[in-house]
Amino acid sequence: MLGLRKISDRVVRKGSNAAQNVAETVTDAGKRSNQAAKSAYSYAMNHPKATAAVVLGTGVAAALLWMVQRSGGYSAVRRQVVKRVRGA
Repeated sequence: MLGLRKISDRVVRKGSNAAQNVAETVTDAGKRSNQAAKSAYSYAMNHPKATAAVVLGTGVAAALLWMVQRSGGYSAVRRQVVKRVRGA
């Protein structure tokens, strides 16, 4: 009975240590992500033209991806382009 008690105490202790390590890691990751968000926000506020260019570029890329997907996917668009090039 005493051996089982030692094993269960060891498991609880190791589990507690693991939970503390995970909590510290999550806290550290949260601090880093918060700092990254603050940095991105301050850059965006200080460089409005660059921010507009990134937003516009993202919109254009999203529109192109949407159009390709709507046309049947990349392989279908590629086949159409190859047909046009070989036909010309």
